Amino acid sequence: MAMINLKRLTQKSTLKKLINTIRGRRPVQPHALGLSYYQKASYWALDRDRCPCDLELIDYLKQSQTENKTIFHFGTGAHHTVGLENQKFAQPNEILGITASALEHRAYVQRVLNDSALAKHYKVLFADIYTLTETILPTFDLVTLFHLCEFYMPENAASTYQTDESLLQLFLNKLNPDGKLLFYTGSLDWNQARPIVQSFESAGKIKQIDQYKTLLIYSACQRIGTCSKSHLSN
Repeated sequence: MAMINLKRLTQKSTLKKLINTIRGRRPVQPHALGLSYYQKASYWALDRDRCPCDLELIDYLKQSQTENKTIFHFGTGAHHTVGLENQKFAQPNEILGITASALEHRAYVQRVLNDSALAKHYKVLFADIYTLTETILPTFDLVTLFHLCEFYMPENAASTYQTDESLLQLFLNKLNPDGKLLFYTGSLDWNQARPIVQSFESAGKIKQIDQYKTLLIYSACQRIGTCSKSHLSN
């Protein structure tokens, strides 16, 4: 009897979708499934072992005493931990989150229906982050780009405004004085995001000012080229 080549089978788009639905988790590479399916069927449950970035963010905000600031958060997860934990702060931050998952956004809506106080300091957009522009965005004190390079799909370029490089520039432009950009070295595509971050650093646009566990913290240079070079340790 011939053996079933499971690896070959799992390369089939239909089976990938089925497996992803059964697992109820974000696929490793959303590019393989297409944006439409990804938006409809994927979500990310809290998993401190596989993706601790949101938990580390909350710890960092507490340690740095970051309160009453404006924050943009890329990738909320279905757990919405950042918004829920922010509620407990003495002076909660004003957080605008974004997710490309309809199920994650639905989870947010349900939480707000159950507790309307959540929406006071935590709003979540259902959108492709690459469709955002400077015109529609306010300014922020802190921006998390934990999932840079994980979601950009060149085949959808006609429907978006940004690439990963221009997305980083967009949020750099929207950073308040003394604002911070945060990156996650455990990202699925950090190997692609890291050279982009390094190129901005080499160009004198940003400088690493701190590191908290797997999070790298950057600030904007006052003027291009005025930052002394820092070392990207991860």
